[in-house]
Amino acid sequence: MPDRLRATERDLEVITRFYEVATFCARHSSHRAQCLERLLETASALVHADASALYVFDATPGDPAFMAGQLDAAGAALLSAPPAAAAAALVAQSLRDSHLFIRNADGVPDDTPAQLPWFDALRDAHMQAVVALPLRDSNGTLLGLLAVFYQRDHQPSVPEFHILGLLARQTGDYLERYAIQHAVDASEERFRRFMDATSDLVYRMNADWTEMRYLQGRNFVADTHAPTDRWLASYVPKEDQPRVLAAVERAVAQKDVLELEHRVIRIDGSIGWTHTRAIPVLDDNGKLLEWFGVASDITSRKTAEHALRLSQQRYHTLFDSIDEGYCVIRMVFDAQGNGRDYFFLEVNQAFERHTGLSDPLGRSVRAMVPGHDEHWFQIYGEIAKTGESRRFDMPADAMGRHYDVYAFRIGPPEDAQVAVLFSDITERKRFEQSMREASQRKDEFLAVLAHELRNPLAPVRTGLSVLQLAKGDPATTAKMLPLLQRQVDHMVRLVDDLLEVSRVSGGKVELRLEPVDVSTALRSAVETSRPLIDAGHHRLLLSLPGETLTVNADPVRLSQIIANLLNNSAKYTDEGGRIELRAERDGNDALIVVQDNGRGIAADMLPRIFDLFAQSPQTSGMAQGGIGIGLTLVRSLVEMQGGRVEAHSAGPGQGAVFTVRLPLLQARQATREAPEPALPAGMVGMRVLVVDDNLDAAEGLRLLLGLLGMEVRTAHDGASGLAAAAEFAPELVLLDIGMPDMDGYELARRLRAAHGAQCPTLVVVSGWGQPDDRQRSLEAGIDAHLVKPVGLEQLQEVLRNVQGG
Repeated sequence: MPDRLRATERDLEVITRFYEVATFCARHSSHRAQCLERLLETASALVHADASALYVFDATPGDPAFMAGQLDAAGAALLSAPPAAAAAALVAQSLRDSHLFIRNADGVPDDTPAQLPWFDALRDAHMQAVVALPLRDSNGTLLGLLAVFYQRDHQPSVPEFHILGLLARQTGDYLERYAIQHAVDASEERFRRFMDATSDLVYRMNADWTEMRYLQGRNFVADTHAPTDRWLASYVPKEDQPRVLAAVERAVAQKDVLELEHRVIRIDGSIGWTHTRAIPVLDDNGKLLEWFGVASDITSRKTAEHALRLSQQRYHTLFDSIDEGYCVIRMVFDAQGNGRDYFFLEVNQAFERHTGLSDPLGRSVRAMVPGHDEHWFQIYGEIAKTGESRRFDMPADAMGRHYDVYAFRIGPPEDAQVAVLFSDITERKRFEQSMREASQRKDEFLAVLAHELRNPLAPVRTGLSVLQLAKGDPATTAKMLPLLQRQVDHMVRLVDDLLEVSRVSGGKVELRLEPVDVSTALRSAVETSRPLIDAGHHRLLLSLPGETLTVNADPVRLSQIIANLLNNSAKYTDEGGRIELRAERDGNDALIVVQDNGRGIAADMLPRIFDLFAQSPQTSGMAQGGIGIGLTLVRSLVEMQGGRVEAHSAGPGQGAVFTVRLPLLQARQATREAPEPALPAGMVGMRVLVVDDNLDAAEGLRLLLGLLGMEVRTAHDGASGLAAAAEFAPELVLLDIGMPDMDGYELARRLRAAHGAQCPTLVVVSGWGQPDDRQRSLEAGIDAHLVKPVGLEQLQEVLRNVQGG
């Protein structure tokens, strides 16, 4: 990126130098010496030469005019000699070659005639190298030479040759325009003196211009000495005839002076330009009698104007090729010399894309952007006054953007002009800010997570120590087991919440949408959240709708949404608070509202209260458990079911209101779920094989299943699992996936292959629980996939399915 920027800045310097010298020569086109001196300064600056010179040939090629820059009188005299001493050879080589180049004057000259006179002159002038390029007009005629000199051995680079070529072309264009303009000026002066008696071209037309009676062409166009009605075809190109006829008809109808510029067919058949003026001759009654006209040859001026347009077009092609925004501005200062406004003089094509401003030329930024930040005027004003360039990035708040800027002065200080190269980096700045905020939320989340994991681990560790010291005392064990169970359940919920957020945000949760009675979902959520509400001694006000409100939702997820909101209110409401849960119809939507008189939400927190890792600063240290992701789940699950959720609060200490809005369905017949069958008694004595390389996990399952009346054996790797299955003939195999010698998938495939139709039911019990893990289990022939830690209810469900199948 720095190399690219330096290259861009170098290109800008070249463009700016070309722009400045072109502008100067356009303003002072008649001052040839000043323009040529400015071109010499530009050549030396852009290719880092020690001196430069122009050899300008006048009408006689052997009599050159010489002009030197950065040379003293002695050096200029020495270096003016080589072209004069070898003019014929120099002219011959310049016409034949694209350039003349001597790298080291101390070297051996080649036998080129045009080079030989240079060597002694270069050494005497204390120069080592010279590069000279021919100056030509648009017809290829040699006008002179542009030369740059170096006091050192120098091999010009390709870009330097390119720059010198452009400067030589620009100098040739100027010399041609100057010559043309000089000729035009001289011609016009002669024309003005001669017009007292006659004109370059004089003609007479009849009253309606259908006949040309006379024309003296003055060697510009062919003469007409006899009347003719073919004057239009003879003198005016076909493409211009409609415009000329329209002007004639308008002048005849108005009996007014005809004046216009148009192209003409010259005496040699080429196309030129004329400025014609005809005056009507009227009788005493105002009747048109005829027309007298004069015309001047303006071909040279039109040629010069066309050359200037081509030069400007080349400049603007470079100007508009830059991807970054670019503009030239003129500063306006107040009486104290402080920048107070600026006007746009030039802009490139990328300007509007980076600023959003259209048609800025000639307009002030204060008129286009009211309230524009004052620091922009201060910075650009200092650059215009001091000439020091600056690179900076800064917001433009009134424009809603942020810019990376490189600004530098162009022209003399009195012009107060500044060139500005800039890029809109608003999105990059927003992204950087969002990354900083996300990183901060992540750090806060990890701190809370660490705190929440340590909380249940502390009593678990203490409880284990108590059981170890109690040495199996039944009373102590009876007291400690419920405590351990609660803390383990709490840790499981924390991990499940994290996995749930991952699945929901990754789009891996499949909803089972069906008609759901909102009142049923409210009762289910209250039942789930009742322990936490009661623990805080809160008063819950439940208001059910007076009608049946049916939505298309996943009943489990809808209850989870409401329960999460109730839990959030219970956690962030001081003891003895009030929580209200109500549902009502709002047009075609069902509205579910959870309102509390708790700690409230700060205004700056409201827009991101549902973001992942977001926790309110005033409450994050006071929450009674949880890691601040419940509301993220709420928003994701609500939106997945076609609804939206909002949070409102008057501020800290003012409570909060959470509103869930879901589209209503037409009333439908409620679907009743079949009652769940009771646990079969026939599972007592079932043979179960547990295969897990974690000895504690395997032993825990063995003890649990043994208490349920199962006959259980354990194995701790794949090979011993295969052997135990062959010997023990289990009805159910509980196997882990991640084992060292043979993973659970391979063990399942081998058991299927060994037992065929008599293969026992295979159930994975593993910490791996992503959808692709479950898919691999299915492909390996495994009947069920349980994720650790496994509860008693899940095991009973599996046993029930085995007994039933």
